[in-house]
Amino acid sequence: MSKSSLDKGPSRAVALGGRRSRSAALPQPETAAPLTPPTDDVPATSGRTDRPRQHRHRAVLAKLAVFVAVAALAVVLVQAFVVQPFTVPGDAMAPTVQPGDRILVLKWGLLESPIRRGEIVVFHPPRALPCTVVGGRGGDLALRVMALPGEVIRSVGDTVLVDGRPLRNRAWYDPRFGEVGATPIRSTTLAPGKYFVMADNRSDACDSRLFGPISKSSVVGEGIAIVARHGHVFFGTL
Repeated sequence: MSKSSLDKGPSRAVALGGRRSRSAALPQPETAAPLTPPTDDVPATSGRTDRPRQHRHRAVLAKLAVFVAVAALAVVLVQAFVVQPFTVPGDAMAPTVQPGDRILVLKWGLLESPIRRGEIVVFHPPRALPCTVVGGRGGDLALRVMALPGEVIRSVGDTVLVDGRPLRNRAWYDPRFGEVGATPIRSTTLAPGKYFVMADNRSDACDSRLFGPISKSSVVGEGIAIVARHGHVFFGTL
């Protein structure tokens, strides 16, 4: 064997060995996981997912019940202390308020505002009325304030006088029956806490001309708006 052939042998062996090492270092292909056939079984966690939904549903119902209860309580409190509905009996306040109109009454007990001339007030009438309220059944009445405590009211002909001066109340009465109507106003001096009230329909004399002045303690409140007329929603300020 020649020297040249011995020199080439080891180098060739090294080269072959190097090739084997590189091929061994190459990554092997991953084997695919076997496919699992679909199944119709219900997952074991389905019961757990339904429970939170039921809890949420119950929570919504509970909140709704609380809201309805609070709203109902608010309505009761408002009617008890602030405003209340009132159905006007008869045609004493026509044409301003029609028979059967539903009005809102702002109560005096909470606000303690002064009663002013020209306001329509709802009040408890005397127990024994010397007159008949058409459509009324012995309940509260709604009439307009004409004179205040300390004033003197009377009528001369078809003119209302307060402290000797003509009262400007053209928009407060039905012009068909005049400012006074068939029943005159006797001279009346109002004591402290007393008010003289009259109907806008001056032909209807069931007011202070017959049963006298009313006391402030009998006043329920001031009519502020009409909210229903002839069984339908209607809005008008008073």
